[in-house]
Amino acid sequence: MQKKLPIFLLAIWLLAASAVCQAEPACLADADLQFVDARGNTGYYADMNSPVFDNDHEVTARIAVVRADDNHMFVYRTHFNRQAKTYQILSSVILKYDTKEQLSASEVPMGTLRYADGSPMQSVADYIFNPQP
Repeated sequence: MQKKLPIFLLAIWLLAASAVCQAEPACLADADLQFVDARGNTGYYADMNSPVFDNDHEVTARIAVVRADDNHMFVYRTHFNRQAKTYQILSSVILKYDTKEQLSASEVPMGTLRYADGSPMQSVADYIFNPQP
C-alpha cells in the first residue's frame, strides 16, 4: 500500500498541473469574444463582456486580433472615440494562438491613432456600440 500512495499522489498532482496549464490566460478568463471582421489572414474580435462606455461615442473595451498566418493573438485594451474616429491601445498581451501561451505583455499606452472609414478598427468600434445577434 505504501508504494501505491506516492504513485496515486503523483497522478493527482499531474492531473491538477495539466488542468492549470490548459486554463485560459487571465486576459481571456471572462472574455466573450465575438467575431467582427477579417482581412486576409487576420481576424478581429470584440470582447462583449468588457465595454465600459464613457458617453454615446467613447468606450474602452478589450479586443483581439488573430493572425492565423503566424499563430499569434494580440489582446488589446483599447479606448475608441467614434466621434473623432480614433483609438488608443492602453495595454496589450501577445499570445500564441493555438496554445494561448503568453509571449509578452505591456501596460504602456500607445499614442492615439485615427482609423479610416471601412477599416477593421471602425468595424470593431461600431460593433461594440451596436452588437449584432
